[in-house]
Amino acid sequence: MKALITGGAGVVGRALCRELLGRGVEVRVLTLPGDPLAKTLPPEVEVFYGDVTDRGSLEPAFAGVDTVFHLAAILLSTVPDAFAKINAGGTRNVVECCEAAGVRRLLYVSSISVTYPVLTPYGQSKLAGESLVKQSGLDWTIVRPTLVIGDGGGIEFNMFARYVTRFPVYLMPGGGQSKKRPVRSVDLVKGIAAAGLADSAVGRTYALAGPEVMTMAEMARRILASHGRRHLMLPLPWWLSKRLAVLKNWAGGNRVSAEQALAGFLYDAVPDIDDAVRDLGYAPENAL
Repeated sequence: MKALITGGAGVVGRALCRELLGRGVEVRVLTLPGDPLAKTLPPEVEVFYGDVTDRGSLEPAFAGVDTVFHLAAILLSTVPDAFAKINAGGTRNVVECCEAAGVRRLLYVSSISVTYPVLTPYGQSKLAGESLVKQSGLDWTIVRPTLVIGDGGGIEFNMFARYVTRFPVYLMPGGGQSKKRPVRSVDLVKGIAAAGLADSAVGRTYALAGPEVMTMAEMARRILASHGRRHLMLPLPWWLSKRLAVLKNWAGGNRVSAEQALAGFLYDAVPDIDDAVRDLGYAPENAL
């Protein structure tokens, strides 16, 4: 079996390469032209270069492939149109390339943010990608990761950790009462691999989360404890949170909109993982 991983030179993509190779799968990666991280891929991996927003640049990578793991996406941007162009439009191009090359199996990595009561532009783009995948007629599977921790990955978690450890006093929107089920990167990768290879997973959508539910405030306390620090949290009312630039500062300044930063504090992300445990043998460990 030969698998193509779009966005395969990223942190999760590289880990997925190793996981699939360990399962006896031939691996091909599609990454952006000139991506320096391509040099860090295992030597057994075949590398193709292309941009998911340019269908013509993608087509050669799909020849002779049995399964596609579609990871390529943009997570942070202050330009709303970028999400629609890359996440939704890029997924459309991947689906069309699968169909043109005769690839039947597609694993799409979405996001738990598609379940939020109010969607950010990022969440809208990932939900649009899900719709394109479901309507494609391919043998599809969708996974929805929660907050990712470890192995150098987890952009959102890393930004949050930098924020709470940076100063002795930090502001916490809503008092940090929203609940999360963070997932270890290593468990996420195993879940993605299992979902993309199992015939029983076709036509199914799985949440990939950790076993433990915790509030954002508890997460901050554990991060600080791991760094040997005892910083003071100041709860911040929601009405004030919406007006302060701190919401952008914790999440990378100009890399993310205040709207997207606030969503992480505002909405719970505690999905049921029973289906993944039953169907995929998914067995995550505590992330913190």
